[in-house]
Amino acid sequence: MTKIAILYTTFPRPTETFVRRELKGLFKLGLVPDLYSIWKGNKTWEGKEIHLFPLWKIVLLIIWLPYWAWIKPNAFRSILSHLWANPCPNLQNWNETFLGLAWALIQSSKLEKQKYTQMHAVWATMPSTAALGCNLLTDMPFSVGAHAYDVFRNRGDWLLKLKLNRASFVRTSSESTARRLRSLGVDKKKLKLIHRSLKGTVKRESFGLVNSSHLSLLSVGRLVEKKGYFLLLEILSELKRHQIPFQIKIIGGGPLKNELKRELLRLKLDDNTSFLDHLNEAEIEKFYQVSDAFLFTGIVAANEDRDGIPNVIPEAMSNGLLVLGSNKAGSSEAFVDRVSGFSLDPKDKESWVNILHEFYKYPDRFKEIRKSAIARSRSCFSREENCLKIKNLFK
Repeated sequence: MTKIAILYTTFPRPTETFVRRELKGLFKLGLVPDLYSIWKGNKTWEGKEIHLFPLWKIVLLIIWLPYWAWIKPNAFRSILSHLWANPCPNLQNWNETFLGLAWALIQSSKLEKQKYTQMHAVWATMPSTAALGCNLLTDMPFSVGAHAYDVFRNRGDWLLKLKLNRASFVRTSSESTARRLRSLGVDKKKLKLIHRSLKGTVKRESFGLVNSSHLSLLSVGRLVEKKGYFLLLEILSELKRHQIPFQIKIIGGGPLKNELKRELLRLKLDDNTSFLDHLNEAEIEKFYQVSDAFLFTGIVAANEDRDGIPNVIPEAMSNGLLVLGSNKAGSSEAFVDRVSGFSLDPKDKESWVNILHEFYKYPDRFKEIRKSAIARSRSCFSREENCLKIKNLFK
Protein backbone atom coordinates (compact mmCIF):
# COMPACT_ATOMS: atom_id res chain seq x y z
CA MET A 1 0.00 0.00 0.00
CA THR A 2 1.31 3.45 -0.98
CA LYS A 3 1.56 5.79 1.99
CA ILE A 4 3.11 9.17 1.26
CA ALA A 5 4.21 12.06 3.46
CA ILE A 6 4.68 15.44 1.77
CA LEU A 7 6.91 17.96 3.52
CA TYR A 8 6.52 21.73 3.06
CA THR A 9 8.28 24.73 4.49
CA THR A 10 5.00 26.57 5.15
CA PHE A 11 1.65 25.26 3.98
CA PRO A 12 -0.49 26.68 2.63
CA ARG A 13 1.34 29.75 1.38
CA PRO A 14 -0.69 32.26 -0.73
CA THR A 15 1.97 32.72 -3.43
CA GLU A 16 2.53 28.99 -4.02
CA THR A 17 -0.50 28.39 -6.22
CA PHE A 18 0.96 25.48 -8.18
CA VAL A 19 1.64 23.55 -4.95
CA ARG A 20 -2.03 23.68 -4.00
CA ARG A 21 -3.19 22.87 -7.54
CA GLU A 22 -1.05 19.74 -7.68
CA LEU A 23 -2.20 18.57 -4.28
CA LYS A 24 -5.84 18.97 -5.32
CA GLY A 25 -5.01 17.03 -8.49
CA LEU A 26 -3.51 14.18 -6.45
CA PHE A 27 -6.60 14.14 -4.23
CA LYS A 28 -8.80 13.73 -7.31
CA LEU A 29 -6.66 10.80 -8.46
CA GLY A 30 -7.16 9.06 -5.13
CA LEU A 31 -3.72 9.78 -3.64
CA VAL A 32 -4.22 11.54 -0.31
CA PRO A 33 -0.81 12.03 1.34
CA ASP A 34 -0.15 13.15 4.89
CA LEU A 35 0.90 16.80 4.98
CA TYR A 36 3.70 18.19 7.17
CA SER A 37 4.42 21.92 7.49
CA ILE A 38 7.71 22.62 9.23
CA TRP A 39 7.61 26.39 9.65
CA LYS A 40 4.13 27.52 10.74
CA GLY A 41 1.09 27.14 8.44
CA ASN A 42 -2.58 26.24 8.90
CA LYS A 43 -3.99 23.35 10.91
CA THR A 44 -6.23 22.16 8.04
CA TRP A 45 -6.63 22.63 4.29
CA GLU A 46 -9.48 21.40 2.10
CA GLY A 47 -10.67 19.35 5.09
CA LYS A 48 -7.28 17.63 5.42
CA GLU A 49 -5.22 17.82 8.61
CA ILE A 50 -1.82 19.50 8.35
CA HIS A 51 0.80 18.25 10.81
CA LEU A 52 2.35 21.44 12.16
CA PHE A 53 5.64 21.50 14.03
CA PRO A 54 5.41 23.46 17.31
CA LEU A 55 8.69 25.38 17.48
CA TRP A 56 8.89 24.90 21.25
CA LYS A 57 9.74 21.26 20.51
CA ILE A 58 13.25 22.33 19.51
CA VAL A 59 14.08 22.08 23.23
CA LEU A 60 13.63 18.29 22.80
CA LEU A 61 16.97 18.28 20.96
CA ILE A 62 18.44 17.88 24.44
CA ILE A 63 17.04 14.33 24.34
CA TRP A 64 17.08 13.41 20.68
CA LEU A 65 20.50 14.75 19.73
CA PRO A 66 22.51 12.42 22.01
CA TYR A 67 20.09 9.55 21.29
CA TRP A 68 20.57 9.65 17.50
CA ALA A 69 24.28 10.45 17.84
CA TRP A 70 24.65 7.18 19.75
CA ILE A 71 22.33 5.11 17.53
CA LYS A 72 23.36 6.53 14.12
CA PRO A 73 26.87 8.00 14.35
CA ASN A 74 27.45 7.56 10.61
CA ALA A 75 24.49 9.81 9.83
CA PHE A 76 26.03 12.59 11.92
CA ARG A 77 29.41 12.04 10.31
CA SER A 78 27.90 12.27 6.81
CA ILE A 79 26.02 15.52 7.50
CA LEU A 80 28.80 17.25 9.42
CA SER A 81 31.51 16.37 6.90
CA HIS A 82 29.38 17.79 4.08
CA LEU A 83 28.59 21.00 5.98
CA TRP A 84 32.26 21.42 6.91
CA ALA A 85 33.46 20.92 3.33
CA ASN A 86 30.98 23.37 1.75
CA PRO A 87 30.46 27.04 2.59
CA CYS A 88 26.98 28.04 3.74
CA PRO A 89 25.31 30.13 0.97
CA ASN A 90 23.73 32.69 3.32
CA LEU A 91 22.23 33.24 6.77
CA GLN A 92 18.72 32.30 5.61
CA ASN A 93 19.94 28.94 4.35
CA TRP A 94 21.82 28.37 7.61
CA ASN A 95 18.55 28.87 9.50
CA GLU A 96 16.66 26.60 7.07
CA THR A 97 19.29 23.88 7.42
CA PHE A 98 19.29 24.06 11.22
CA LEU A 99 15.48 23.88 11.46
CA GLY A 100 15.23 21.09 8.87
CA LEU A 101 17.77 18.95 10.71
CA ALA A 102 16.21 19.73 14.09
CA TRP A 103 12.81 18.64 12.72
CA ALA A 104 14.33 15.37 11.49
CA LEU A 105 15.99 14.60 14.81
CA ILE A 106 12.78 15.20 16.74
CA GLN A 107 10.25 13.74 14.27
CA SER A 108 12.07 10.78 12.70
CA SER A 109 11.02 8.23 15.29
CA LYS A 110 7.39 9.31 14.97
CA LEU A 111 7.47 9.16 11.15
CA GLU A 112 9.14 5.75 11.18
CA LYS A 113 6.16 4.35 13.12
CA GLN A 114 3.84 5.61 10.36
CA LYS A 115 5.58 3.25 7.89
CA TYR A 116 5.59 5.71 4.99
CA THR A 117 6.61 4.22 1.66
CA GLN A 118 7.93 7.62 0.57
CA MET A 119 8.58 11.10 1.87
CA HIS A 120 8.47 13.86 -0.72
CA ALA A 121 9.98 17.29 -0.07
CA VAL A 122 8.28 19.93 -2.21
CA TRP A 123 11.36 22.20 -2.16
CA ALA A 124 15.08 21.39 -2.17
CA THR A 125 15.62 23.66 0.82
CA MET A 126 14.22 23.21 4.35
CA PRO A 127 11.76 20.36 3.56
CA SER A 128 14.38 18.28 1.78
CA THR A 129 16.85 18.88 4.61
CA ALA A 130 14.25 17.40 6.94
CA ALA A 131 13.64 14.48 4.55
CA LEU A 132 17.38 13.86 4.19
CA GLY A 133 17.78 13.79 7.97
CA CYS A 134 14.95 11.26 8.33
CA ASN A 135 16.47 9.14 5.57
CA LEU A 136 19.87 9.05 7.24
CA LEU A 137 18.37 8.20 10.62
CA THR A 138 15.69 5.68 9.59
CA ASP A 139 16.48 4.68 5.98
CA MET A 140 13.03 5.95 4.94
CA PRO A 141 13.13 6.72 1.17
CA PHE A 142 12.58 10.29 0.04
CA SER A 143 12.28 12.33 -3.12
CA VAL A 144 12.88 16.00 -3.83
CA GLY A 145 11.21 18.77 -5.79
CA ALA A 146 14.03 20.97 -7.08
CA HIS A 147 13.06 24.24 -8.73
CA ALA A 148 14.96 27.28 -9.98
CA TYR A 149 15.12 29.12 -6.65
CA ASP A 150 16.41 25.98 -4.90
CA VAL A 151 19.35 25.29 -7.22
CA PHE A 152 20.41 28.68 -8.62
CA ARG A 153 20.16 31.20 -5.77
CA ASN A 154 23.64 31.53 -4.27
CA ARG A 155 24.51 28.34 -6.19
CA GLY A 156 21.94 26.30 -4.30
CA ASP A 157 21.19 24.89 -0.88
CA TRP A 158 24.01 24.03 1.54
CA LEU A 159 23.24 20.28 1.48
CA LEU A 160 21.96 20.19 -2.10
CA LYS A 161 24.43 17.69 -3.59
CA LEU A 162 23.98 15.25 -0.72
CA LYS A 163 20.20 15.44 -1.05
CA LEU A 164 20.29 14.94 -4.81
CA ASN A 165 22.59 11.96 -4.42
CA ARG A 166 20.40 10.18 -1.84
CA ALA A 167 16.95 11.02 -3.26
CA SER A 168 15.03 8.25 -5.05
CA PHE A 169 13.97 10.76 -7.71
CA VAL A 170 14.28 14.50 -8.33
CA ARG A 171 11.33 16.32 -9.83
CA THR A 172 11.81 19.67 -11.57
CA SER A 173 9.54 21.81 -13.72
CA SER A 174 11.73 23.49 -16.35
CA GLU A 175 14.48 22.42 -18.72
CA SER A 176 16.78 25.25 -17.60
CA THR A 177 16.64 23.89 -14.04
CA ALA A 178 17.02 20.32 -15.33
CA ARG A 179 20.28 21.35 -17.04
CA ARG A 180 21.59 22.75 -13.77
CA LEU A 181 20.63 19.54 -11.95
CA ARG A 182 22.38 17.38 -14.56
CA SER A 183 25.50 19.52 -14.12
CA LEU A 184 25.33 18.69 -10.40
CA GLY A 185 25.47 15.00 -11.23
CA VAL A 186 21.80 13.96 -11.10
CA ASP A 187 21.38 10.87 -13.27
CA LYS A 188 18.97 11.35 -16.17
CA LYS A 189 16.94 8.30 -15.05
CA LYS A 190 16.46 9.84 -11.62
CA LEU A 191 15.61 13.32 -12.96
CA LYS A 192 11.91 13.82 -13.75
CA LEU A 193 10.84 16.92 -15.70
CA ILE A 194 7.14 17.53 -15.05
CA HIS A 195 5.74 20.98 -15.74
CA ARG A 196 3.68 22.76 -13.15
CA SER A 197 -0.08 22.50 -13.52
CA LEU A 198 -2.76 25.00 -14.47
CA LYS A 199 -6.17 25.28 -12.89
CA GLY A 200 -7.63 25.05 -16.42
CA THR A 201 -8.06 27.12 -19.56
CA VAL A 202 -10.67 29.87 -19.73
CA LYS A 203 -12.76 30.51 -22.80
CA ARG A 204 -11.82 33.80 -24.46
CA GLU A 205 -14.80 35.49 -26.07
CA SER A 206 -12.84 37.84 -28.34
CA PHE A 207 -9.30 38.27 -29.64
CA GLY A 208 -9.74 41.95 -30.42
CA LEU A 209 -8.39 44.62 -28.10
CA VAL A 210 -10.27 44.91 -24.83
CA ASN A 211 -10.38 48.68 -25.39
CA SER A 212 -9.75 49.85 -28.96
CA SER A 213 -8.31 53.15 -27.71
CA HIS A 214 -5.24 51.57 -26.03
CA LEU A 215 -3.34 48.39 -25.21
CA SER A 216 -4.36 46.79 -21.91
CA LEU A 217 -1.15 45.25 -20.55
CA LEU A 218 -0.49 43.07 -17.52
CA SER A 219 2.50 41.83 -15.52
CA VAL A 220 2.33 39.66 -12.39
CA GLY A 221 5.10 38.73 -9.98
CA ARG A 222 6.91 39.64 -6.79
CA LEU A 223 8.72 42.97 -6.86
CA VAL A 224 12.20 41.46 -6.65
CA GLU A 225 15.35 41.78 -8.74
CA LYS A 226 14.92 38.60 -10.81
CA LYS A 227 11.61 39.80 -12.27
CA GLY A 228 13.40 42.60 -14.16
CA TYR A 229 10.82 45.29 -13.43
CA PHE A 230 13.24 48.18 -13.96
CA LEU A 231 13.74 46.92 -17.51
CA LEU A 232 9.98 46.67 -17.89
CA LEU A 233 9.61 50.34 -16.93
CA GLU A 234 12.22 51.27 -19.54
CA ILE A 235 10.21 49.36 -22.19
CA LEU A 236 7.06 51.18 -21.10
CA SER A 237 8.88 54.50 -21.30
CA GLU A 238 9.89 53.67 -24.87
CA LEU A 239 6.27 52.75 -25.68
CA LYS A 240 5.20 56.13 -24.42
CA ARG A 241 7.93 57.90 -26.39
CA HIS A 242 6.58 56.23 -29.56
CA GLN A 243 3.12 57.49 -28.62
CA ILE A 244 1.62 53.99 -28.42
CA PRO A 245 -1.32 54.30 -26.00
CA PHE A 246 -1.37 51.75 -23.19
CA GLN A 247 -2.46 51.05 -19.65
CA ILE A 248 -0.62 48.44 -17.57
CA LYS A 249 -1.36 46.77 -14.26
CA ILE A 250 1.62 45.37 -12.33
CA ILE A 251 0.41 42.96 -9.65
CA GLY A 252 2.66 41.91 -6.79
CA GLY A 253 4.26 43.01 -3.57
CA GLY A 254 7.90 42.95 -2.57
CA PRO A 255 10.95 44.83 -1.32
CA LEU A 256 11.45 46.91 -4.49
CA LYS A 257 8.02 48.51 -4.39
CA ASN A 258 9.07 51.99 -3.22
CA GLU A 259 12.11 52.10 -5.49
CA LEU A 260 10.04 51.08 -8.50
CA LYS A 261 7.44 53.72 -7.73
CA ARG A 262 10.13 56.39 -7.63
CA GLU A 263 11.41 55.17 -11.01
CA LEU A 264 7.84 55.26 -12.31
CA LEU A 265 7.56 58.93 -11.40
CA ARG A 266 10.98 59.74 -12.85
CA LEU A 267 9.97 58.23 -16.20
CA LYS A 268 6.58 60.02 -16.02
CA LEU A 269 4.65 56.78 -16.36
CA ASP A 270 2.27 57.36 -13.47
CA ASP A 271 -0.69 58.09 -15.79
CA ASN A 272 -0.17 54.77 -17.66
CA THR A 273 0.97 52.40 -14.93
CA SER A 274 -0.70 51.06 -11.79
CA PHE A 275 1.07 49.02 -9.10
CA LEU A 276 -1.26 46.68 -7.24
CA ASP A 277 -0.25 44.71 -4.19
CA HIS A 278 -0.34 40.92 -4.00
CA LEU A 279 -3.77 39.55 -4.95
CA ASN A 280 -5.16 36.06 -4.55
CA GLU A 281 -5.56 33.67 -7.43
CA ALA A 282 -9.24 34.45 -8.08
CA GLU A 283 -8.59 38.20 -8.15
CA ILE A 284 -5.67 37.86 -10.58
CA GLU A 285 -7.78 35.73 -12.96
CA LYS A 286 -10.14 38.69 -13.43
CA PHE A 287 -7.26 40.81 -14.73
CA TYR A 288 -6.25 38.16 -17.27
CA GLN A 289 -9.67 38.43 -18.88
CA VAL A 290 -9.52 42.23 -19.26
CA SER A 291 -5.96 42.39 -20.64
CA ASP A 292 -4.58 42.08 -24.16
CA ALA A 293 -0.95 41.16 -23.56
CA PHE A 294 1.24 39.83 -20.77
CA LEU A 295 4.81 41.10 -20.30
CA PHE A 296 7.49 39.24 -18.37
CA THR A 297 11.01 40.71 -18.22
CA GLY A 298 12.75 38.22 -15.90
CA ILE A 299 16.55 38.27 -15.56
CA VAL A 300 19.31 36.46 -13.68
CA ALA A 301 19.77 38.31 -10.38
CA ALA A 302 23.14 39.20 -8.85
CA ASN A 303 22.86 36.21 -6.47
CA GLU A 304 22.15 33.97 -9.54
CA ASP A 305 18.48 33.54 -8.60
CA ARG A 306 16.13 33.32 -11.58
CA ASP A 307 12.81 31.89 -12.67
CA GLY A 308 12.31 28.54 -14.31
CA ILE A 309 8.88 28.76 -15.92
CA PRO A 310 6.94 31.30 -13.84
CA ASN A 311 3.38 30.12 -13.16
CA VAL A 312 2.01 33.39 -14.49
CA ILE A 313 3.18 32.77 -18.07
CA PRO A 314 1.16 29.55 -18.64
CA GLU A 315 -1.74 31.23 -16.82
CA ALA A 316 -1.62 34.17 -19.22
CA MET A 317 -1.39 31.77 -22.17
CA SER A 318 -4.40 29.81 -20.99
CA ASN A 319 -6.39 33.05 -20.90
CA GLY A 320 -5.48 33.88 -24.50
CA LEU A 321 -3.20 36.84 -23.85
CA LEU A 322 -0.38 37.70 -26.23
CA VAL A 323 2.71 36.73 -24.21
CA LEU A 324 6.03 38.56 -24.52
CA GLY A 325 8.59 36.84 -22.31
CA SER A 326 12.24 37.29 -21.45
CA ASN A 327 14.74 34.97 -23.15
CA LYS A 328 16.80 34.87 -19.95
CA ALA A 329 16.64 31.73 -17.75
CA GLY A 330 13.65 29.47 -18.47
CA SER A 331 10.65 31.76 -18.78
CA SER A 332 10.20 31.40 -22.55
CA GLU A 333 10.27 27.59 -22.37
CA ALA A 334 6.52 27.83 -21.80
CA PHE A 335 5.83 28.70 -25.43
CA VAL A 336 7.25 28.31 -28.93
CA ASP A 337 8.85 31.56 -30.08
CA ARG A 338 6.72 33.36 -32.67
CA VAL A 339 4.24 30.47 -32.68
CA SER A 340 2.58 30.79 -29.27
CA GLY A 341 4.46 33.78 -27.84
CA PHE A 342 7.54 35.98 -28.27
CA SER A 343 10.91 35.32 -26.64
CA LEU A 344 12.80 38.62 -26.33
CA ASP A 345 15.86 40.16 -24.73
CA PRO A 346 14.50 42.44 -21.97
CA LYS A 347 17.35 44.89 -22.63
CA ASP A 348 16.35 45.26 -26.29
CA LYS A 349 13.53 47.75 -25.80
CA GLU A 350 12.89 48.26 -29.49
CA SER A 351 11.99 44.61 -30.12
CA TRP A 352 9.25 44.77 -27.46
CA VAL A 353 7.98 48.11 -28.69
CA ASN A 354 7.86 47.01 -32.34
CA ILE A 355 5.72 43.95 -31.56
CA LEU A 356 3.38 45.88 -29.28
CA HIS A 357 3.05 48.65 -31.85
CA GLU A 358 2.04 46.17 -34.54
CA PHE A 359 -0.29 44.43 -32.11
CA TYR A 360 -2.02 47.72 -31.34
CA LYS A 361 -2.49 48.59 -35.03
CA TYR A 362 -3.32 45.09 -36.30
CA PRO A 363 -4.55 42.87 -33.43
CA ASP A 364 -6.05 40.34 -35.86
CA ARG A 365 -2.56 39.42 -37.07
CA PHE A 366 -1.85 37.94 -33.61
CA LYS A 367 -5.06 35.94 -33.26
CA GLU A 368 -3.49 32.61 -34.26
CA ILE A 369 -0.53 33.08 -31.91
CA ARG A 370 -2.93 33.67 -29.03
CA LYS A 371 -4.99 30.62 -29.97
CA SER A 372 -1.81 28.57 -30.20
CA ALA A 373 -0.86 29.75 -26.70
CA ILE A 374 -4.16 28.43 -25.34
CA ALA A 375 -3.64 25.08 -27.07
CA ARG A 376 -0.06 24.77 -25.76
CA SER A 377 -1.14 25.61 -22.21
CA ARG A 378 -3.64 22.75 -22.39
CA SER A 379 -1.10 20.26 -23.71
CA CYS A 380 1.92 21.13 -21.53
CA PHE A 381 0.38 22.32 -18.28
CA SER A 382 -2.61 20.03 -17.85
CA ARG A 383 -3.23 19.35 -14.16
CA GLU A 384 -4.78 15.95 -14.89
CA GLU A 385 -1.83 14.71 -16.96
CA ASN A 386 0.94 16.19 -14.84
CA CYS A 387 -0.56 15.04 -11.54
CA LEU A 388 -0.94 11.52 -12.96
CA LYS A 389 2.78 11.56 -13.79
CA ILE A 390 3.55 12.62 -10.21
CA LYS A 391 1.27 9.93 -8.78
CA ASN A 392 2.99 7.27 -10.91
CA LEU A 393 6.37 8.35 -9.54
CA PHE A 394 5.21 7.48 -6.04
CA LYS A 395 4.31 3.95 -7.13
